[in-house]
Amino acid sequence: MHPVPPVRITDCGITSYPPGATLGPRVLPDYEILWIESGRCRWEFNDQALECLPGSVLLCYPGLRDRWVWNPSGATRHGYLHFEFEQPTVPELPEARTCSSDDVLPPLLRHAVWLAGLGSEESDGLAADALRHALAIFATGLMSQSGDPLTEGQHPVLVRAFRTLRYQWGDGPKVPPRISDWAGQSGVSRGHLVRVFKQHLGVTPLEVLRFLRMDHGLMLLTRTDLKVQEISDLCGFQSPFHFSRCFSQTYGVSPRKLRQQVLAGGPVPSSPMVGLRRVMRRLMNLRNQKI
Repeated sequence: MHPVPPVRITDCGITSYPPGATLGPRVLPDYEILWIESGRCRWEFNDQALECLPGSVLLCYPGLRDRWVWNPSGATRHGYLHFEFEQPTVPELPEARTCSSDDVLPPLLRHAVWLAGLGSEESDGLAADALRHALAIFATGLMSQSGDPLTEGQHPVLVRAFRTLRYQWGDGPKVPPRISDWAGQSGVSRGHLVRVFKQHLGVTPLEVLRFLRMDHGLMLLTRTDLKVQEISDLCGFQSPFHFSRCFSQTYGVSPRKLRQQVLAGGPVPSSPMVGLRRVMRRLMNLRNQKI
């Protein structure tokens, strides 16, 4: 469920203020979200004073009495969107967040302003959707476009193990490492690696390696025209026979039969480990870097 209800944009723009400009005190009739692109300012509200630098995203509430003091030594450029929620019950939102250079929030807000400026019914709807999504990001703090947020909440041994595996495999054949070697590269003993995998994933490292190779084979079978021999090699199997046997045991159908079914419009089968697919795909998408 989307955490933010529908919105209606009432005014927006991107503008620059000359050095030393001020605004207020004022009382807002609606919501306003604004962001600093260059320069700086001081936002005074509720007996508080917040120094705002580039990357600051700020939310002002209806009825708020505030005052703005813009950079006295240079121009300040910022964007703003005034809006109203289309229902009386609204979520609790923070007053400010600070974005880094790769965060998605300022570009998304700029896009909402651009859409709103087109002036068509379609663009107005898209602008409201973009702002609603931006507010959800603002509420949750999930703003990054890159980096490794996928490691949050994961055991550090799992993070090291999957990042090591990702680095080893790269874009080449998925040849499974020996479990003892994998453990050593992850900085733990073989027994400790097994315990962490079973405790946090419910399966052994060997089962994880098998699943990842089968999942890769499933993707290649259903999304490419590569021959089974080629797919077997890319999944790190010694022979197509061994690959086909493991594939049939996992998905209940041979690779060739599955491809025929999918090309005829049939569904892609679910894995017995489907509950782990999302976790492991996230871990395998960690940046390809050495530890």
